[in-house]
This record gives sequence, C-alpha cells and structure tokens, in this order.
Amino acid sequence: MLKDLKKLEIINNKSLNSLFSSTSLNDINQHCKFFNGEFYLDSFNYFPVTVNYETFYSLFKKDDNNSLEHFYTKEFYQNIIEKKNDFKVIKNSLVLGSSPADNYFSNLIHFFPRIFFTNEKKINLIIHRNLSNKFRSFIKSICQMRDIDITFSFIDDGFYKFENSSIPQFLNINNSINILKFFIDKILVGKDAPRFKSKIYIRREDANYRKVLNEADLIEKLRNQGFEVINPHHYEILDQMKIFSSAEVIISPHGSNLSNIIFCNKGAKIIEISPPFNNPYEKNISARYQNLSKNMSLEFTKIISDTVNVDNHSDLAKKYINNNILNESDYYKNMILKVSKIDNIINSL
Repeated sequence: MLKDLKKLEIINNKSLNSLFSSTSLNDINQHCKFFNGEFYLDSFNYFPVTVNYETFYSLFKKDDNNSLEHFYTKEFYQNIIEKKNDFKVIKNSLVLGSSPADNYFSNLIHFFPRIFFTNEKKINLIIHRNLSNKFRSFIKSICQMRDIDITFSFIDDGFYKFENSSIPQFLNINNSINILKFFIDKILVGKDAPRFKSKIYIRREDANYRKVLNEADLIEKLRNQGFEVINPHHYEILDQMKIFSSAEVIISPHGSNLSNIIFCNKGAKIIEISPPFNNPYEKNISARYQNLSKNMSLEFTKIISDTVNVDNHSDLAKKYINNNILNESDYYKNMILKVSKIDNIINSL
C-alpha cells in the first residue's frame, strides 16, 4: 500500500527532506515546496508517488473536489508495481501540468500560478497535450517577461516516471489568487488592449454546454442598456483579463471565463446566469464564482435558468466524465431564461 507522509514526517526524515526545496515570494508572503528527483505521476491528478511508494497528500491535493482515495487501495498499489517498468520515462523537467479537459478555471487557478516560484532560467515544462494553444501562448509570454526560456513537452493520459525532475506543490485558492493578482495586475496596467464599454455581456456561443439558447432576447435588451457583447474566445488571455479589469458590470452564463473576475476592481457587479445545480456533487461548482466574488469584494447576483438537454456530448466530456453524471448533471446542459427573469436582470441594473 502507498504511504502518505505528513509534513512532520518529511521534516524528520533527513534523506526524504533533502528531496524537497522551497521557494518564497517575499513581497506577498507566499511559499511553495518542490519535490525533486524520481517519481511516478499520473496526468489526471498530478499526484506524485516516490520510487519507495510514498505520497504527500497535504501538498499535492489540488482542491476539495480532487478525490485521491483510490491511490491508497490495494488494487492501485499492485497495479503500479506491475506496470511501473512500462511507464514512459521523462528526464530533466519541471512538471507544471494542466487540466486534461483543458478547463480554464483549473488551468488558471490550480496549475499556472506555481510557475512564478521557479528560479530556473531554462526549463523543459511539462503540460498536458490537451492544453489550448491560447493558454500555451499565455504561459510562454509570461515566462518571456520573466526572462525564462521554456520548451514545452507534452504528456497524454496515463502514468509516467520522471527522473531528475521537479513538481511544485498545489496551492490553496486564496494563495493562487494573491499570486495572480500581484503579477498579472502589474502587466495589465501597462498593456494596450481593445477598449470596451464598462458593461459587458459574455457569450458562450462556442461552448458545448451552458449556452443560453434564447440569449438573443437578452442581448437585444442589454444593448439598449449600453452593454457590449463579447466572446472571450476571440481574444488572447491577457486581453480577456484586461477586459474584465476595466468592467463595472459583467453578465455571463456559468462558465470558466468567469474566473477572470479576480481581475475586476472592487465593487464591480457580477451577474451569473446559472442552471439550478441541484445534485449534491454540484455544490462546490455551483458556488465557485459566488465565492470568488466574495473573496474579491465584488457585488454578486445569481439568476437561475431552466435547463435543456444537449443532443450530443463533447468527446472530452465522454472521455473523462461518468456517463450517468453526463446525463443528469446541469453542468452538461444548456439553459433557457424565462422572459420574467430577463426583465429582472434589466431592472436590477
């Protein structure tokens, strides 16, 4: 069975403790530990297992939704022992990782902020092959600003063995936001970007799920109220962040582009159009942007829509999500807003 080592056990084990390094961002009092050396790693959880079958649950659990219990079963232990010699070996790399489903919230909040802790100036950076070209360009541009020369190496679904490599711990969401705000805000201050009105409606026309099917009615009324309608996918990521940082009011269907509200100014008004999310396992995702708004001192309102089943699920969703959840979860449906709720939005402005 795999063994989970607590922080005190790591400190008291001299040989194991020597495999950890720590980096600090003193200006914002943020710290990050790196595990260095040899380890096995899966490309879904990014949960390192040492060659002595030790793990560090408290350091490498991404968030409360990241269930890692299966790593501690007898079946998993036997499986990794039997198959470890077949794992592809990657050397001399920094494992940043990225969401295998290319989820923007996870890429921005869970994975990306850890790059600011590296002191290396030339890096072979490990990311999942599914990461969008747009987010790859974003990482590269930030690294260039910090005089870091990176080369991407891609991993696919499955397990790997890393040698002479490093992986930074995962950070809690508040620390991630503090890091992003500290570094990205400095960039946005001097960045030229498309000029937009202070009132923005975010479309999800290119998304597979949670599109507002009757949004034409909403858009017509919002334009009469001076709103500008944008599709974030038409803009580079830094431009998206700049747009959010300049907005006073943002209306958007539930979706990971709302992660950019962390760059809004205090007091900005966020109106989220959301499905009901009645299933217990949807509780955290339902409250995600409300919690972000609270943390950032934003004024938040949620408008609940009706839901409509989609005709076909995306290939990525079918690959990573249980079929029962795909069919029952509001996350994987589209939305319709009643006329009365459209009027409620307009009247609240």
